[in-house]
Amino acid sequence: MRLRTTRRRGLGAAALGALLALPVMVAAQAAPAPDGGRHGDKATTAAHGAEGWGLSSDGQLGDGKVGGEPVYTPTAVTAQVPDGVKAVSCGSRHGLWLLSNGTVKSAGANESGQRGNGLTTNYPLPGTVADLGQVTAIAAGGSHNLALLKDGTVRAWGQNDDGQLGDGTFETRTEPVAVTGLTGVIAIAAGGFHSLALLKDGTVRAWGANSEGQLGDGTTTNRNVPVAVTGLTGIRVKAIAAGSIHSVAVTSGGGVKTWGANNDGQLGNGTTSTGPTSTPVDVVDLTGVRVKSVASSGDFTLALLASGRVKGWGSNTNGELGDGTTISPRTRPVDTVGLTGVQTIAAGSSFIKDLPPGGHSLAIAGKTLLAWGSNSHGQLGVGGSGFISTTPLPVKTGLAKPKSICGGNLFSLAA
Repeated sequence: MRLRTTRRRGLGAAALGALLALPVMVAAQAAPAPDGGRHGDKATTAAHGAEGWGLSSDGQLGDGKVGGEPVYTPTAVTAQVPDGVKAVSCGSRHGLWLLSNGTVKSAGANESGQRGNGLTTNYPLPGTVADLGQVTAIAAGGSHNLALLKDGTVRAWGQNDDGQLGDGTFETRTEPVAVTGLTGVIAIAAGGFHSLALLKDGTVRAWGANSEGQLGDGTTTNRNVPVAVTGLTGIRVKAIAAGSIHSVAVTSGGGVKTWGANNDGQLGNGTTSTGPTSTPVDVVDLTGVRVKSVASSGDFTLALLASGRVKGWGSNTNGELGDGTTISPRTRPVDTVGLTGVQTIAAGSSFIKDLPPGGHSLAIAGKTLLAWGSNSHGQLGVGGSGFISTTPLPVKTGLAKPKSICGGNLFSLAA
């Protein structure tokens, strides 16, 4: 996920079709002192379980470095976490790693407690999030995080100015707290300043910032406890995603509903608008296809089809939709060029002050990882920087079979 703000407060693929169009060209400090080893924050031997690339301004790659030159290609020593990394999730300037033992590690920016270790100091080596176990899924938002537990409850930590932790307060939390009243959760998503949960009965709950209607409850009132997304009565949802200030849901029939901001066509309903859309609307032009999952970041969304192909809509200034152009906005879904056999998608973006916007996208097809969009800071992982690619490019990693990817603010992680 990444942020463009309502208040515009910026923080801050087995078969690979004919695809390799040339990219469109557009024009380290030492690690800080350890945090005392609290909650097991100790460097471990680098392993081949996770990699990262792109901007490392706050240690978000987990490579022990802060600042200096970006990492332009993936390296197996980047994220110093043990083998057995099950999933990764990217925030604005921090990263999360879910380990196979059900615990979570974090690294990077920590001014709002997003590392979850009881402190507010940045640190570029992954350390264990406090008091978390039996975690089955993770979601990193702008400066907050969610963790889904095996029992169907949710924990949250980090920034809470807009109630995005859902604990009934607006207090920042440096260690995980329970999201109020949530049980039976099967999926989670974290946006810029809001959060979503999908329940096993197919309904959706939302909480946090709501100035653009991104909670979908028919209002523009911030909520510090979960509320039901309205307009989905009788519709069963099977997947969710959260952008900066909009939200996305895949229905059991394979269609897509969206709500929230639509200034860049991120709702995919054939229009743009400057006001909030506080109840779900239909994404158009999906007749004859079934959407399997969605990924959203900043002001655009990607949809993975059951056929293994990918569509996208919203902002495309940096080619992040992968349709071979930089025509933007795209208010209706367009095809990402040449992708087949895709199993996983991810979206990343950038709206950091004093840095150029830089949306980028990732996909896994078989054993191949692909990336497209802005490469302003090496976030595509294909070498070099300062260009964009409007079509997917293969990324060479040290991972035998990538299974999890995420895009953050000008950086990417994979496991």
